[in-house]
Amino acid sequence: MPEQKRFYFDFFQCETLSGRANLPQVSPDEIFHRLKRRYQNEGENTVRTFKGITLELRHIQETDYGFRGIIGKYRKAILPHAAIPGGAERELDLEEDEHLIEKAYFKYFSDYALIILQRNKFALNSSVFSQYLSINGYTTSLNPIIEAADLERLMNNSVNLRSLKLAIARPTNPDLFLGVEHDFNNSIIASLNSSNAAVVHIYLRGNGKSEEPEKRYLANSLKRAILELKNRFNIKKADVLLEENGLTHPIDLVADRLFYFTDIEMIGRYPLSTDMWAALRESRDDKEQELQNYFGVLRGGQLA
Repeated sequence: MPEQKRFYFDFFQCETLSGRANLPQVSPDEIFHRLKRRYQNEGENTVRTFKGITLELRHIQETDYGFRGIIGKYRKAILPHAAIPGGAERELDLEEDEHLIEKAYFKYFSDYALIILQRNKFALNSSVFSQYLSINGYTTSLNPIIEAADLERLMNNSVNLRSLKLAIARPTNPDLFLGVEHDFNNSIIASLNSSNAAVVHIYLRGNGKSEEPEKRYLANSLKRAILELKNRFNIKKADVLLEENGLTHPIDLVADRLFYFTDIEMIGRYPLSTDMWAALRESRDDKEQELQNYFGVLRGGQLA
């Protein structure tokens, strides 16, 4: 029976902002158009290196729904020896200008500015991909999509915020934090920058013994700060405790992120590209109702 491997696909909302006052606002679609033109033009390439990481679009194609592509990460490595059991060893080596390459498949859907990205920790994560997509003075962020039910509950004005536990990693791309609206989040950036800490841990809670709403609950404005946190920061932990009609509801904004997985047949060490494209399409189809609910709540919800 052919070997199969489980692949995971994560969902992100793509947002592109102008980093300079004289730049017009563009959509993420324009960023992909620019990368596609660079990919197709002779004499140009899509290689970008930052913080010691070298990435390249190995494939990009415009489609009826947006774009699909393969992003590759290059790395130098000393390869192990190879041998037949009981036999002599031989070296495996790369040419002087060769690198190992790890790849991740993705699809971008214009309707929701949605990116579905293959999860491959050896290639890249969403934070690194967002830096790659930040070009020509524009900053692109990939905002994790959480379960729509969690978002709806968080945004409900009749639900109060009891406590908030956060673990936030130091920003890797400061441009992503331009235009941060909430003072709470600006103070987090200042804390990370001034303390030189790799991760900052924060625990906020109301006075659970008090019957006065002003003391029992955290400020409602923190709900919007939580959404901004989710979109702008590399959050390692985000546990929210809500209260509605005397009942508490815990939400984990990290564990409850939207993802899809499926088993794909391997041809040697890799799957067929056609199978990966199909899996990405299936992931969109499988989560379509969740996506409609999520973006419907996001666009129609009101926060105090």
